[in-house]
Amino acid sequence: MRVIDKLIMSAMPGSPEYPPLLREIPDRPSRLYVFNPIIDWSNSMPIAIAGTREPTPYSIKLTRKIVRALIDEGFKPIVTGIDRIALRVSVTYDEDGVKVLPCISLSEDIYDSTIEKVSEHLCTGDWRSRMSGWLVERNRIVVGMSYALIVIEAKVSNPEWYKYGVACCGTYHAVKKAKEYERPVFIFTPPQDLLRVGDIKKAYELIVNANAEPVGDVQELIMELRRAVKR
Repeated sequence: MRVIDKLIMSAMPGSPEYPPLLREIPDRPSRLYVFNPIIDWSNSMPIAIAGTREPTPYSIKLTRKIVRALIDEGFKPIVTGIDRIALRVSVTYDEDGVKVLPCISLSEDIYDSTIEKVSEHLCTGDWRSRMSGWLVERNRIVVGMSYALIVIEAKVSNPEWYKYGVACCGTYHAVKKAKEYERPVFIFTPPQDLLRVGDIKKAYELIVNANAEPVGDVQELIMELRRAVKR
């Protein structure tokens, strides 16, 4: 038996490997594929982090502070789709993390034993033609399995997405889903120099207008999380 056969499993809503919060959303996946299942969901307080594929030095530094503070407060595991920095910081503190993928390949590599990978799709057949839709679907899983969503930085990267109903980016779609599921959403207010950058300013305004709560620093975030998340 290959290593991959031992590490990937199919999880249904009744399975212990299926995140409990995800069972509550109306469009929950009927099946999840879990690669390297390590999370004890019965003793967890998952928090989702959304970033951008091209983070500024400011957001990289901020991400490290946020993840450390979340772990210290017991808000873990960290759940994310594209924020590799957040997962790396989790690994640094010997904490587990969850990476939600559009699809899981049968040739997945384990780059760290403390990372669990989750998707509702397998990368088989003509999966590339369906990837754009799966990227959007992935966002509901990220926020659906988490108690709250934290947006560190977002950018308007592709105006063409407007025609598909996505106002700025995948993060915006994740925020809309989080509000639909009644999950609290927090976004860090960028410093003034970054607010003068058009793609960052526009994304920030769109996400705030979608009812994300702005926070100024990590201490304020932790305080608001304590109020919003029942532990």
